[in-house]
Amino acid sequence: MIRRHVLLRSLALTMFLFSLLVWVYVVLIQVTHPEWLTEQFSHVNYFPFNWRVDEVGMAAFGLAAVGFLVWQIELNMEDK
Repeated sequence: MIRRHVLLRSLALTMFLFSLLVWVYVVLIQVTHPEWLTEQFSHVNYFPFNWRVDEVGMAAFGLAAVGFLVWQIELNMEDK
């Protein structure tokens, strides 16, 4: 059975990495094709899939920060 803190650390690291990748993707779109920022991120036209590209980038940045914070807390709790 996986212990709770191992599962939390794995989820936090996964959330950090994938959110950071989405944020980098949005930054690259901003640099190469800034007119795409106001377009929908997906072709599906109902919430939450109808977010704009810039909104997805902001959400991904926030999730990456939360994932990194939780991951660091878990790492420091393991040392004690």
